[in-house]
Amino acid sequence: MLADKVDAAIARVADLPDAQRRAIFVSFDPDRIRAEARRQQARHDAGEDLPLLGTLISVKDLFDEAGQVTSAGSRLLARRAPAENDAVAVERLRKAGAVMFGRTSMSEFAYSGVGLNPHHGTPSSALAKGVIPGGSSSGGAVGVALGLTDAAIGTDTGGSLRIPAAANGIWGMKPSQGLIPDTGVHPLAPSYDTPGPMARDHATLRKMLEVMAGSPLPPTSDGPLTLALPHGGFVNDLSSEIAAWFAAEQDRLRAAGHRLVPVDATLIGASVGLNRIIVAVEAHRLYADDLETLGSIGDPRVLSRIRFAETLSDSQIADAYAERARIVAHFAVLMEGFDAMLAPTLQMMPPRIDETEADFDRINAAMLRNTSLVNLVDGCAISLPSDWGGKPWALTMMIGAKGTDAAILSAAKAIGLQRTASAGR
Repeated sequence: MLADKVDAAIARVADLPDAQRRAIFVSFDPDRIRAEARRQQARHDAGEDLPLLGTLISVKDLFDEAGQVTSAGSRLLARRAPAENDAVAVERLRKAGAVMFGRTSMSEFAYSGVGLNPHHGTPSSALAKGVIPGGSSSGGAVGVALGLTDAAIGTDTGGSLRIPAAANGIWGMKPSQGLIPDTGVHPLAPSYDTPGPMARDHATLRKMLEVMAGSPLPPTSDGPLTLALPHGGFVNDLSSEIAAWFAAEQDRLRAAGHRLVPVDATLIGASVGLNRIIVAVEAHRLYADDLETLGSIGDPRVLSRIRFAETLSDSQIADAYAERARIVAHFAVLMEGFDAMLAPTLQMMPPRIDETEADFDRINAAMLRNTSLVNLVDGCAISLPSDWGGKPWALTMMIGAKGTDAAILSAAKAIGLQRTASAGR
């Protein structure tokens, strides 16, 4: 029964140390969760078709839920009135029978790829104590990896679903922007913001994506893949660990019968700085009237990134938008004839929390580097569990042009199943 599953999950949360629980959940109401589970069970018993019946899904503190405050990980927005309605994505998941299982922590305003939050605390990666959880959808990814929930919803502006998925060894997807409505999702940079799912397995990830998008995805081929293998971008300046893992990954895929074809991604790699300009400009528009207040109650690391916009001229901003449009068109042409692009999710392995706090700007930029290139080109991408040092760090990223979500889901499934089958022999 669903009630038993919910009670067991609530008990697992209750068993967490207080500091860890607060760092994962900004709001956790067992009575509310149990009441929702009873409603979903009653719908099922009445004969409704509920494709996500009993799926426990945590909600990033960026999505509206009726009766809950959407604070976006910030003390500034914690003063808001509770939302009157669910975000469209939340509403669709509930309609499909899912149970919303608490609101999870995040980087303030979703403006970081490492997951630090000075207001709620920063949870460790589920794979390594004291290591960053990845951001900005940090609490949701940790909760899935710890087995507290089946899945989580978050957003991805520069990697905020795929980086925490990588750091916790789960599946995370940045869908094509616009595939899932963002109504009821607090923005950071509307040119990039994309709601999406994280899950323990591919099947749940796909179901969630289809429900959140409001329609099934078309079938695709399961045959051997033709994969773009970038050079000049995504693979430059990798850490020695990531470089060694990626070389081995290529060997495994070739041995499995897939075709890896080199492509020149130099133009894309050289343009990563455009993201910093556009995201800062759009975030500044949102918070321009709150900067003084944020100076006293906000995360100074986030405020500094927002205020970067004040150093830019109108011509620099206009040029950044124009150049991004050119890069988007270039990527669409580059990907013609390929099932997906293969790249490492991360430029470096996730570092320790204390190391990141001491060297935030450098490490945050490094953690965002590869994932944010996908946002730059307006693509879609999945991080899927790999194997490094006996742990399932989700280091593999499958990338597609906008609108190819079904194809990259199929490509990721093929690679994931082959890896699982190989590991079991």
